[in-house]
Amino acid sequence: MHNRPQTGGTMPSIHVNDVELFYTEQGSGDQTIVFGHGLLMDNSMWDFVAPQFAGEYRVICFDFRGQGQSGDPGTGFEIDNLVSDTAELIRALCKQPVHYVGLSMGGMVGMPLAARHPELLRSLVLLDTSAQAEPRHNKNKYAVMTFIVKVFGIKSLVSRTLPLMFGKSTMRDTAKRELVRHWKQKLLVLRKNILGPISGVTRRRDISDELAKIVCPTLIMVGEEDRTTPVSCACHIHSHIGRSELQIISQCGHSSALEKPEQVVAAMKAFYLK
Repeated sequence: MHNRPQTGGTMPSIHVNDVELFYTEQGSGDQTIVFGHGLLMDNSMWDFVAPQFAGEYRVICFDFRGQGQSGDPGTGFEIDNLVSDTAELIRALCKQPVHYVGLSMGGMVGMPLAARHPELLRSLVLLDTSAQAEPRHNKNKYAVMTFIVKVFGIKSLVSRTLPLMFGKSTMRDTAKRELVRHWKQKLLVLRKNILGPISGVTRRRDISDELAKIVCPTLIMVGEEDRTTPVSCACHIHSHIGRSELQIISQCGHSSALEKPEQVVAAMKAFYLK
């Protein structure tokens, strides 16, 4: 596991587990916050949240393998491998334990990361995520979607994907029309091999039995309109992690960091002060 930071001007990356992981860095401070994004997204999903912490913390946002600007090894998209990638990134870039923040897929990485590598984390923030395996009815739906992507490309699924990313309140809000349009455009230009990361998430195993091993303070947030990992998933996580608190965000779907960034930032700042 050769860890080699690549500064490359404004596009730093680090080589871990035979893949180049792209990351951005801002701010400074004695403590570091590391942000992990959701499936079909990239580090830019934190653009409304991460800068709010740069005045007091070192802030790192990175892209998982095969997504965003990170390298694509063509394999290793299972959650366990993403956990290993993230652990190596933290070890290479941070001398002390970090605050980890993950949304959806990023949270699916964060939970086993905290359970298996407690020495790496000061705290854990989980947004719109699940510790359970993908429900069977969803697996069947994603199998059909995967077939459609293989035959017709990702463009054919964008209209179906947006309501899974954003809540009905966001989709109806004219003030957020540009936000939805921006992410629609990003979906339209996703990598052709996005099926690898999609499979890694939809075929994940249940890690509920590991949650009791999470000892760091944990904040769980979920949008009340989240259809992808609904409130019940957040309640399940909360019931299994001893030092956890749960907040439900009103008029918000699966992408709380984009839909309700002010509430997310406020909750995180209050959490870090405890």
